[in-house]
Amino acid sequence: MNAIFQFVLKHGYSVLFAATFAHQIGFPIPGPLFLVAAGALAATGRLGVLATIGLAIAACVLADWVWYEAGRRGGDKVLHFIHRFTSDPDFHDRRAKRVFARYGPPLLLVSKFVPGVDAVLPPLAGAARTSRVCFFVFDAIGAGLYTCAYGGLGYAFSHDLNRAAAYVSRAGTLLVGLALVGVGIYIAHRLVQRHRVVREPRIVPIALVDLIESGDSIDMPCGVVGGQEHGD
Repeated sequence: MNAIFQFVLKHGYSVLFAATFAHQIGFPIPGPLFLVAAGALAATGRLGVLATIGLAIAACVLADWVWYEAGRRGGDKVLHFIHRFTSDPDFHDRRAKRVFARYGPPLLLVSKFVPGVDAVLPPLAGAARTSRVCFFVFDAIGAGLYTCAYGGLGYAFSHDLNRAAAYVSRAGTLLVGLALVGVGIYIAHRLVQRHRVVREPRIVPIALVDLIESGDSIDMPCGVVGGQEHGD
């Protein structure tokens, strides 16, 4: 952890951007630890808080955009490429599609906290033809949560970076749980709205049937009765 801190201290914003981008694009670089180091430096005034957050979010979104466009153009081939080292790439492809079909773009809010999922979600969103605007909105929010979580750890524990590094995995698990609760609330809200939309068109026909069966008169607009207009 101290080596990463010294590296970020020496090279500043450039190494933060490069390390975050490389981690998100798929290289085996401990991106969260670079964010912790940057957060610690921001706490001491060596780096600006807003600049650190902005650069990290930009690096994440840019890397994810590369994979999104690859998935939009390559589709299943890109997903199969990502899962090529698993025991059953076809099974993992189907499972990823099934999960995304169920939860959709809101998964991008938590994907960066789950190793493996962060690699497959952007190309999966592209393959599913998620709109670019929708993708960028959810991905940017997810990148902000990711940056603030790990950078915030470094900021809070700037005096003890080894302790901050030990909290990295715990913070990821906790935030994933909280974010999943948020995603569940969002999906439940959408389902309730959809249920209301489906039921509303049925209200008027049912009311008309009740009136007809009761024998009450019905005033129809434009002089229409029983589907025909009165003649002169």
